[in-house]
Amino acid sequence: MLKDLHTLSPYLDFIHACSADPDYRDPMLLTEQQLHRNLLDAPENPNTRVLGTFENDTVTGVFALLVLEDEKYLELLAGLSRSAAAYDELLAHLRSACPGYQADFVYNPRNRLLQEALAALGAEFEPEQQKLVLCRAVPYVPDARIVPYRPEYRAQYLALHTGDRYWTGERVLAAPEIFRVLLAIEDGEAAGYIDLTHNSAENELYDLFVRKESRRRGLGRALLSAAVQENRPNGMALLVDIDNEAAIALYESQGFDRAEGENNITAHICL
Repeated sequence: MLKDLHTLSPYLDFIHACSADPDYRDPMLLTEQQLHRNLLDAPENPNTRVLGTFENDTVTGVFALLVLEDEKYLELLAGLSRSAAAYDELLAHLRSACPGYQADFVYNPRNRLLQEALAALGAEFEPEQQKLVLCRAVPYVPDARIVPYRPEYRAQYLALHTGDRYWTGERVLAAPEIFRVLLAIEDGEAAGYIDLTHNSAENELYDLFVRKESRRRGLGRALLSAAVQENRPNGMALLVDIDNEAAIALYESQGFDRAEGENNITAHICL
């Protein structure tokens, strides 16, 4: 049985038990702030729906979902279950209630039950993402090529920006309460950018890009260094493809360390 949950207080023992299991904990619930933002406080958000699955009145799964009806978009903000039947029931419900929606699921790579349920529906999977966390202070060297975003560079920034994810350049610029954007300027043009959240104790380096013709000139390192400086004294974390050793080496050179057991995978599916 599946039902809407308007409070999560009765299910805290279940939530903590799943979160303590390395195979089924949710990578979006690893800090106290994430736990509240993505799950415990989710029933108060009008764009979020929290669902529970039950077997004989015993909870078998708790799921928080961002649902944007106007955009026909759905995202799993948090999902906790150790039951294959719970995942199957959730996905069956979503396909019935949200036909045609684009849905993104971010989950623990060790959660084979969810992966198998998504694969059975033809989901597309991105590479596993290595999480890195800023752990060491590296001296900041200012670089005049790195500047805060300015509207005069809007068209150039959007032309450079990755477009195959929910947070497109347009959406990033429309959410200044969430994102800070820095640009790398070369010969009067935007040659690269970095998008960074700025509203948390541990902010996320969301996207870093330098155009092909401007690479190997230190712009990526300069953008990263400036972002770390702008973010101080807050913490910072990021995700990178697990096999992208060149990028990982860059981040490690700027004070980031690999966070073991905190990786994730993103799956995309049209319901």
